[in-house]
Amino acid sequence: MKRYNKHPWLETFPIQSNSKKLIIGTHPPMPYRGCLQFYYGNSYEFWRFMELTFQDFQFFNFEMKPDLELILNWSENKEFSITDMIQHTKADNSFSVDSDIIIDDYKFQLNQFLFDWLKESKVNKIYFTSFSEGKSAYDLFRKWVKMHFNKRLPKGRDIINQNNNHKLKIFDREFELIMLYSPSPAARRGIPRSQPYIKWLKDNPTIENPIDEFRVYWYKKYLL
Repeated sequence: MKRYNKHPWLETFPIQSNSKKLIIGTHPPMPYRGCLQFYYGNSYEFWRFMELTFQDFQFFNFEMKPDLELILNWSENKEFSITDMIQHTKADNSFSVDSDIIIDDYKFQLNQFLFDWLKESKVNKIYFTSFSEGKSAYDLFRKWVKMHFNKRLPKGRDIINQNNNHKLKIFDREFELIMLYSPSPAARRGIPRSQPYIKWLKDNPTIENPIDEFRVYWYKKYLL
């Protein structure tokens, strides 16, 4: 008999009905070792980039750890919600990167609340923090859209190369689909091959730590 674990806080923090923007991730790495019982809490890189992006908000406490109360304040103020694509993981599946996630039942393992949450929300922009082919947040969303609406979405890299200009029409309204470069340190391997990064680097050849600076530039361009 197959055994699965439920997402640790997917139901605790649903998409808020008044949110206009939604950030979608995959699933926290397992076994979970972060101190923040919230999305992107295992590694704090995402919240570091968010604090550099939204400079009028604090995301970290005096111990330099992400603070849930501060994050929820930003979320409410800026009308953002966050969720993940995977609701159930196999009980014996330990993973630190998306590619190691085992999915043998998409209908059961993908976020079963997403349909109603999106339908009942005011969301019109959806951001994805990973978009490679396979088991990234966006690629799982593509499977979810095909499953529920029989629509075929373009690949994430194609949307990136089209200036993040793609709209999905479901529930009688349009959603902008926007790819964000992953905050993960592992993303450093792929970003240098990205056309937007190559173009940006030509205009900014002397910047120290260009991959991080590029991600901050990208987050400011599309999140603000």
